[in-house]
Amino acid sequence: MKTITATDAQASLSKLIEQVNKDNKIIEIINETDRGVMMSREHYEGLQEMLHLLSQSGFKSDFDQSVKEADQGYTDSFEHVLVSLSSSYFPRT
Repeated sequence: MKTITATDAQASLSKLIEQVNKDNKIIEIINETDRGVMMSREHYEGLQEMLHLLSQSGFKSDFDQSVKEADQGYTDSFEHVLVSLSSSYFPRT
């Protein structure tokens, strides 16, 4: 992670905003007593989504089970999953 002073960040704020959006990296900004970070909105929203998912009861164990099954070769094609989801959300009448 790149670290810069608050004074330098203030002097080049527009450039820093462009940089974090282009590179999708986090920049640490420090002053004499505090530290903060700058990241793209996309990166921030991704972290928020991950935190939300991880806070859901059972998500981690379900995810771990899915990874284990995939590692063992138990997978479905995208087309099969799409058909299964379509039929459950849009049953034929």
